[in-house]
Amino acid sequence: MTSRIHDRSNEPGEGSGTESPLAGLRVVDLTQFESGPSATQLLAWLGADVVKVEPPGGDPSRSLLGADDQRESILFALLNQGKRSIVLDLKRDADRDVLFAMLADADVVSENFAPGTMARLGLDIDALRERFPRLVIATIRGYAPGGPWQDFRSFDFVAQAVAGAISVTGEPGRQPVRIGPTVADSGAGLHLAVGILAALLRRDRTGRGGTVDVSLQDAMVNLMRNAMGSMYVTGEPAKREGDAYSVAVPSGLHPCAPGGPNDYVYILLGNRRHWEGLLRAIDREDLIGDARYARQSVRNSKSMEVREIVAAWTRRHDKLEVMEHISAHGVPCGATLDTCELLVNPQLAESGMIFDQMLPGWGSVKLPGCPIRIDGTRIIPDTPPPLDADGDAIRRSRPLDEH
Repeated sequence: MTSRIHDRSNEPGEGSGTESPLAGLRVVDLTQFESGPSATQLLAWLGADVVKVEPPGGDPSRSLLGADDQRESILFALLNQGKRSIVLDLKRDADRDVLFAMLADADVVSENFAPGTMARLGLDIDALRERFPRLVIATIRGYAPGGPWQDFRSFDFVAQAVAGAISVTGEPGRQPVRIGPTVADSGAGLHLAVGILAALLRRDRTGRGGTVDVSLQDAMVNLMRNAMGSMYVTGEPAKREGDAYSVAVPSGLHPCAPGGPNDYVYILLGNRRHWEGLLRAIDREDLIGDARYARQSVRNSKSMEVREIVAAWTRRHDKLEVMEHISAHGVPCGATLDTCELLVNPQLAESGMIFDQMLPGWGSVKLPGCPIRIDGTRIIPDTPPPLDADGDAIRRSRPLDEH
């Protein structure tokens, strides 16, 4: 059970027969919750045979959001498409032996346990490297080794705090807020997947695997590079600016009809042509060349006034109409879609990013899929595995040899 590349093109034969890029890659996945599973999810999407090793009772994410006696958590489905499942109690010698047999045939093993857990389970990483020299051992932690926090536990929102993301998010003069998407967890997962692929390329040259490790804090700091920019100029901590992009007024959110909680568009000006295109879009050609607004520095000094010029037009129109109209004038503009609107958004649906999948207890559910296209074709993920669905088969045969 892995993802497959499915031809969604309009041209007959285009993309047909495309092989999954990671076909034949064998991954033993010891991770749970989001950060680790997001890395192995990406590998599974790209065709790797990912076997999820779960403790008795399963990955804790199976029993979170929306779980009841009839169905498992939707969060598990979102992070474990196309994987296989085996339950192993790694505190038991017999189950560790099963794991060791799996590792003998694997290319990658990934884990995101709390610091020290692998050693307590008899899975010391140095010992694994010696026993399986071609194996790539991939690890996610809260903090990188070598610092005073290296043994602390962490989750996404904590990582947002200690990487500076929360400090720059929110309205000026008000308490900072966390970012809505779990960017630290999935961001660390994406970094880990890249590291795994790099280690596999090195193994092709050297014949040896090695280790890859990413921390939530480090991955989030990497995503903070742009937000840190003003600090180098001013010598002060970067400030919260809410929706505004203060160096390019009137960039920011602008209200739309009928005035609901998400009836806004984000307009972003990157150059003088964008300002002039925006004025044409909102029927204010009379202001093109007007000395009161012609220079960006002047517009920045009149933020409220300039933003109101734009808002006076946008609040009379639906956000999707505004987006399409302003975008047609060459100005970057996006409607603020809520999570329900994402599932029926024609761009996402027609391109295949949102697709329908049958889930036990849920029925047909619209889910986000893989954002990567290969040879112009969309990767269609298979369903997430029932708990221990592949346990008997893996135990009976040489693990991972059969697919």
